[in-house]
Amino acid sequence: MTGSALVNAAWLQGHLDDVVLLDATVDRHTEPDGTTVFVSGLALHTERRIPGAHFADLVAGFSDPGARFPFTRPSDDRIAAYARELGIGRDSTVVVYDRLSGAWAARVWWVLRSAGITRVRVLDGGLTAWEAAQLPVTDGREPPPPPGDVVAAPAREHFTDLSRMRRIADGDDSTPAVCALRRTEYLGDPARPRSGHIPRTTNLPYADLLAPDHTLDPERTAHLAQSHGLREGAGTVLYCGGAINAAGLALALREIGIDDVVLYDGSLGEWRAHPELPLVTGPEGPRRGSG
Repeated sequence: MTGSALVNAAWLQGHLDDVVLLDATVDRHTEPDGTTVFVSGLALHTERRIPGAHFADLVAGFSDPGARFPFTRPSDDRIAAYARELGIGRDSTVVVYDRLSGAWAARVWWVLRSAGITRVRVLDGGLTAWEAAQLPVTDGREPPPPPGDVVAAPAREHFTDLSRMRRIADGDDSTPAVCALRRTEYLGDPARPRSGHIPRTTNLPYADLLAPDHTLDPERTAHLAQSHGLREGAGTVLYCGGAINAAGLALALREIGIDDVVLYDGSLGEWRAHPELPLVTGPEGPRRGSG
């Protein structure tokens, strides 16, 4: 679709009856060993949601539950089947939100686009912005919607894989690559095994593009993108821990006219699982392993 991929709370309030509204919230908890585990956000959704919203399960519905790594993109057919289950039709306009920073919603936006389902927007600021505007919320679940009739369609490349990231890290592919994690995570810690970033990749944290109210700040995005040399036409690769913040960065870059990026879907979850692959700790420079 042309124009902005974002809508604000006032626009959504006036179009609630005209859109398929999805809550893409994901919950998390910490295991005794300190590991963070991401789980369905259904309980949070039923606790407080925008009226008319259906729960879009990013953990199992818009990801491949049989994949080795969380949030792996499913097949086109699976994406379309779950979209139909959520009531998305060929002519539907979809609005996605979450209750955190917008990255979860951006991931659903990106996954749908990758299957050729392009009439999708993200609520800028998510549930936080909705409530800040003093708009009503409700609880429980909506009745299941009538099944939609959307189908997957051919789309441009939206994802890349481990083999290409190996070439980038080795210097055999000059495509720019950017990590969307916070600076501390990008830098890593030499004392922590398998921390740091993929060699020859720079850092533009998705969190740095957000205003205090959790909306995207296009002026700041444009300034930081320019300082990193990002531009339309470069086919920049984005990654993070699990291609979630990377989707948020992709959304932010689209808003300033950079819409040809691709996501490394496996991101650091996959890269770190291969002990022979190097990671850089500290600022980007000569390659060195960290695990």
